[in-house]
Amino acid sequence: MSSASGSPPDEAAGAGWYLAFDASTPRTAIALGTIDRHAGAATLRLEFADEDGANQTSTWLVDRLRALTDEVGVALRDLRGIAVGRGPGTFTGTRVAVATCQGLALGLDCPCFPLSTLAAVAGDGEPGETILALLDARRREVYAGLYALDSGVEAPRLRRLCDDRCAPLTAVLDDLTGTFRAVGPGVRPYADALPADAMATSGASPRGLWRATVAAVLDSEGVHPRALEASYLRRSYAELGVNTPKRPMIRSPFVD
Repeated sequence: MSSASGSPPDEAAGAGWYLAFDASTPRTAIALGTIDRHAGAATLRLEFADEDGANQTSTWLVDRLRALTDEVGVALRDLRGIAVGRGPGTFTGTRVAVATCQGLALGLDCPCFPLSTLAAVAGDGEPGETILALLDARRREVYAGLYALDSGVEAPRLRRLCDDRCAPLTAVLDDLTGTFRAVGPGVRPYADALPADAMATSGASPRGLWRATVAAVLDSEGVHPRALEASYLRRSYAELGVNTPKRPMIRSPFVD
């Protein structure tokens, strides 16, 4: 875990603590910081990232969140809101993150701020760039989102340029005009079809996650925890009937 320096938030001025996390990619990212919605200012105070790969993040996520808040000396009850990457990405990691956010927010009576995992990936770009965030969706498809990272006085502002989608990369590229930089886990398997400056990453970084969080908090009031939903952009293998039994089902003679 690494910290960012800064004085405690000025509650009277409208600043408050916000926690954000994403577990929809092989990299689990967590960010904790302060946002002043009145002034439009934000400071990332502490961050964490780990390359979990194919492992289940559910074993460690809650402990990591508590360790981060404990390190900076923030009680969970002090949080003004919780932001979470709601996908697209791995189905299990997304479900775990969304459920964790709902449980914490319900207990704390604070709003949830749903984030696109693609926005959190795009948020790691450089100011002034147009970023094509890519995740490998398998089945010869990608999860894709196009974002702009505008230069700001206090900090870069992340802006969505079109709806996130799941499609073949060729279809995504055919719809694009102008210059862009591709970033994310979906870059590596499709590197030959992308511009030379494409950057392969394993997922959202805490910086990208925080930028997406700041944009969400400054632009909305958040949602009630029960209204929070995952965004898969397509149905799972099981829902599509792709995973079928290798042998026919055998009816038990003990069941009528």
